[in-house]
Amino acid sequence: MSAADERAALIAGLRELAAALEANPELPLPGAKITRCVLLDDDAAGQAEVARAAELLGTEVVSDNGSANTTRKFGGLTYEVFYVSRQRVDDYDALMSYRGVVVPDSTPVGA
Repeated sequence: MSAADERAALIAGLRELAAALEANPELPLPGAKITRCVLLDDDAAGQAEVARAAELLGTEVVSDNGSANTTRKFGGLTYEVFYVSRQRVDDYDALMSYRGVVVPDSTPVGA
């Protein structure tokens, strides 16, 4: 499926969901946040993609140690575009490398 087809399908789906919610007031509301994670291996390119989205949305970029995000509210819906820096991904991977290997001692200290 091309990017244009994916875009058209998503927009059509959002419209169908809005129509269903409007037609059925008893239907529970779904989560009201849509996120887009920028998946790039280069921090400068990832930050630039978030900046481009912010420009199109008319929002500010919030940066933190190489990561970046921008958010805009549309009524009760929040749209967020974010990028996680390579260093943060590497730090997380290192932390998770201990998962299942290091088991906390269940004996209370001083017992």
